[in-house]
Amino acid sequence: MLRCHIVAPVRLSVLLLAVVVGACATAPEPVQRRPPPPPLEIVIEPREPRPADPARTPARTPALPVLGRGEFPTAAPEPEGLDRATTMSVHFLDVGQGSATLFELPCGAVLVDTGGEDNGDFDSVDALVAQLDAFFARRKDLARTIDLLVLTHPHIDHVRGVPAVLGNYTVKNIVDGGQAGASNVRGEMTFLQDKVRGGIRYRAVHREDVPEGGLSDDFIDPLACVPIDPIIRVLSGSLTADPGWRAKKSFQNANNHSVVVRVDFGASSVLITGDLEEPAIDDLVQKFSFGKLLDVDVYVAGHHGSYNGTTTGLVSAMTPKVAVISMGAEWRHQMWTAWAYGHPRERAVAMLRDGVT
Repeated sequence: MLRCHIVAPVRLSVLLLAVVVGACATAPEPVQRRPPPPPLEIVIEPREPRPADPARTPARTPALPVLGRGEFPTAAPEPEGLDRATTMSVHFLDVGQGSATLFELPCGAVLVDTGGEDNGDFDSVDALVAQLDAFFARRKDLARTIDLLVLTHPHIDHVRGVPAVLGNYTVKNIVDGGQAGASNVRGEMTFLQDKVRGGIRYRAVHREDVPEGGLSDDFIDPLACVPIDPIIRVLSGSLTADPGWRAKKSFQNANNHSVVVRVDFGASSVLITGDLEEPAIDDLVQKFSFGKLLDVDVYVAGHHGSYNGTTTGLVSAMTPKVAVISMGAEWRHQMWTAWAYGHPRERAVAMLRDGVT
């Protein structure tokens, strides 16, 4: 399990590009910085100096060991001296080509998306459950409870683990965009609706419902931790009508209906845009161009590092200090893998190299 510790009110000051999953750690003295769990290797480069030659040396690819089928991570030990009451830890779970981000807060847990990849070499559902089990084994006080589950959009690499999560853990609130998804996610979304009919609190968020200050209430933000209370906001949701995008297929693409989530903890902030693509990203940037809601410390790179999941306008609005790309192992040469999609794209990595501070 890879973990990014964000300790309020410390601000982050490193560039991190990890091509499978990423981890980082910051902590005020006397907390000691915990190195990534071996044998993980991450390339961390300072923002300055930057070569003047535009044809600069390409970013190095970290030699990251990745999980195969039947291989599961173990729970990392608690960093020595960590004050859990004033710390938010962000776990970027290894679900292969997909996404699952777990926010560990002093008084609860929030999970955004559930992975992931499934083929002869890797089973994201088994990997997801193993990592969540290891997490709850350490945080016994949370009683295997997820206070909020956010599903950004109904694509299989984001919802494959829904039945396992809802079947193995107590989930209090579910937020998504209200879309049923295509036939290949029918089982996962039907399972979700069965649980909703059984009593789990559920809310579909549409973009039209989100005010200029973002959408946050006791449903979207059910936690009230002491002494630092996290703030969870939805900045965008699914669309009920075509906003007039030039390409009709943009509105038909579920990626552009992704729920966008911002989590603040003290002076630190994280933004997850799901698989939002260029036309929807441009609308997002325009809507929040006069405020600071897009200005964040950590950016979970959109669409797994795809060429259309990050824009220069978004990066400029975010001024992120850390970017994390969640994707699969490049050596798995099968359909629906990072290798098949070509993730991460050089264009996206270049934008992050230029824009991460």
